[in-house]
Amino acid sequence: MTKLNESKTEFAARVGLTKGRISQLIGQGLPVQPDGTIAVAEGLAWMESNLDPARRNKGGTPAPATGGTLSLSEARRMYMVVQVQRARLAYDKERGQVIDAKEAEAAVFSRAKAERDAHIAWVSRTAPLLAAETGADPQATFAALDRFMREHLEHLSDTPVWSLRDAG
Repeated sequence: MTKLNESKTEFAARVGLTKGRISQLIGQGLPVQPDGTIAVAEGLAWMESNLDPARRNKGGTPAPATGGTLSLSEARRMYMVVQVQRARLAYDKERGQVIDAKEAEAAVFSRAKAERDAHIAWVSRTAPLLAAETGADPQATFAALDRFMREHLEHLSDTPVWSLRDAG
């Protein structure tokens, strides 16, 4: 289970810094709980927004120093930002907020296939009942209902998944 709060030592290990550097960052405003621990989510967010003022609210990577070469301090700063971003990603993964794209795609495909099969099976179960209730030809009823269901499923398959999510 993911810890919400960590000691300075644990948090330092998470972000790839020393305990001393974490103490320096606390002096610069890194939030600390009353018991001396650091709330992981808050600490990572603070570090992400405060370690690199040149990038704050801009996104992307900072432009290199003049002449296309980085100064040592700029390289260290960029390295620290990457460490914090990796730590945030690892923390989000621990909390179950990051999923594997291939696993998600396989799950969605599997679910869609199961729903398609259930709809086709519904036609097979419903057509004879509908024909008996209306006095229609069972084969003609099945053929029409099957055609309409397949057209409906074809239409659904042409609709992107994200537009279904946004519509709800």
